[in-house]
Amino acid sequence: MKFSDIRCTADGDQHGELSGLKTPFAFVHIPKCSGTAFENYILSQGVGFEKSRAFTGLDRNDKPESLEMYFRNEGASPFVFGHFYYRDLLRFCPGAFLATFVRDPLKRTISQYKSWHDEKNFQPDDPHYKVANTVERDALVFAQRASLEEFVCSDNAVIVDGALGNQQTMYLSTYSGDDLAQHLESAKKNLAALDFFGITESFPESLELLRCMIPDLSDYKIGPEMENRSRISVDQVSNRAREIIAGQVEYDQKLYEYACQLFKERLQEWRASPRSTYSVKGFGRRAEDAQEYAPDGQPSGGKNEATQLEISALKSENERIETENRMLRSQLEQLEVAHLRASELNQNAVRVAQESAAEVDAENGLLRTQLAHLSASHMQLQQVYRDIVGSRSWRVMQTLQSVLKPFLKK
Repeated sequence: MKFSDIRCTADGDQHGELSGLKTPFAFVHIPKCSGTAFENYILSQGVGFEKSRAFTGLDRNDKPESLEMYFRNEGASPFVFGHFYYRDLLRFCPGAFLATFVRDPLKRTISQYKSWHDEKNFQPDDPHYKVANTVERDALVFAQRASLEEFVCSDNAVIVDGALGNQQTMYLSTYSGDDLAQHLESAKKNLAALDFFGITESFPESLELLRCMIPDLSDYKIGPEMENRSRISVDQVSNRAREIIAGQVEYDQKLYEYACQLFKERLQEWRASPRSTYSVKGFGRRAEDAQEYAPDGQPSGGKNEATQLEISALKSENERIETENRMLRSQLEQLEVAHLRASELNQNAVRVAQESAAEVDAENGLLRTQLAHLSASHMQLQQVYRDIVGSRSWRVMQTLQSVLKPFLKK
């Protein structure tokens, strides 16, 4: 049975034909933000909300599966649910009814620690544990042994990227640069554009808002045992741990404050509205707002919304490309400056070498001249010596020396 067919609740009651609903119902499951509780609530609505399987990187036959291949295989599911980034659902599920939950970032981080710290989680039969590599399993082992402070102070890349920091901001942002302030602005904009978002700390009120929007949804009847509640308790969080976490979730805190205010305004608006229901064919528009028509007179809201999502995805991709181009231009400019500097240094080195060579040649010439003078002087001295030794006076002096030698000794 498809999502467009008659949907039944868990007790078997039919709730009418939903042939015009936007499909699929796609949920951005930010870790530790009531995702499992919300998943079970949606699944409790009946056979019209069968969910997609979890994305692990392996298909049903345990063969490698990319995200694109996964959505090609599972994108037609009525309920697409998982730890997907908002930008991925925009790309692979255009026209979907998009929803998420956000949570107080301090509580979310502590809950993340409790989940990773609980040895009963991530058992060998868990689909994510099966595909975890050695580095990821080592991180889990560390988390199960670490205190909260040790966990939030960890520099382990798996823990830092997958559990700590501004996780909610990054899940909802479509900005592709490194500026966290820009990621925050993008996340705020995208949160406001979602068909529905709830607040974990206001879970009953969040479901109330959803039922205002989709009135044929049943009440929440999920038992606590079906919720992903950690068995580990953190009785007291030290001030140091709070300070560390606060420093890590600065942008998530701003996003959460924005979300709480926006949620409060929306809930008040829906409660006060005399027609607080969504159009069945719009599934994301109030009946009085869904008045866009195609040339043939038929409502075109669904197509327009799909087109808007496609445009949003294209804009996000264009922003990413423009950011990469700016980065490449900056790198090219840096390379050109480095090239000019290297050329200048090379020219200076050649000039210095040439000047040094000229100085050496001049010194060598001077030395050669001095050597020539010394050689000529040496030859003159040798000739003078020969002349003295060969003279008659030298021989007379030698004879007198021989005659006087005995007397000189006495």
